[in-house]
Amino acid sequence: HMLKSHFRLLLFLLLAVGSSACMRRATYSATEQSGIDPTENREEKTKAGETILIGPTTRVAFEKKPYSTWFHPAYLRYNPNAKIMEELRPLLENVSIKAFMGTWCIDSQRDLPRFYKVLDQARFPYSRLEIISLREDKTGLAGEEKADQVTAVPTFILYREGKELEFKLIKLDRKR
Repeated sequence: HMLKSHFRLLLFLLLAVGSSACMRRATYSATEQSGIDPTENREEKTKAGETILIGPTTRVAFEKKPYSTWFHPAYLRYNPNAKIMEELRPLLENVSIKAFMGTWCIDSQRDLPRFYKVLDQARFPYSRLEIISLREDKTGLAGEEKADQVTAVPTFILYREGKELEFKLIKLDRKR
């Protein structure tokens, strides 16, 4: 019971500190990168003139246009199966995830918001999530995709204790 009280106090303090920290406005550099790491959320233009994300990418990137125009509606529309979510939470303990996506790819635009919704409902810590945005030719900023032999996007790789997990895909929405 004492531990529960300490946990509640800690949670309250984190929420109180966190809410005041959120009041500060983020500033962006001239290159429109966001976040603390200047290698994250980088953009480049395709030959067709489309702006895409390239390299390490965080959730922050999907909060601005043009990405928010497809991310937010898909995120809000998707409702994972509650029973499956209950079963999934404990299975994600000690799991880290590396995901490869392309902001130009219709499948990524459909699946990434759903993926984030599942992670959010599972209370999965973003500190154990790595998103790498690729070009249409499936290359990253620094060749990040080569070690994982990525040939399609989106690709989601789950690890436990540094070892890639083998698993069967399950549908999180049974509507289709």
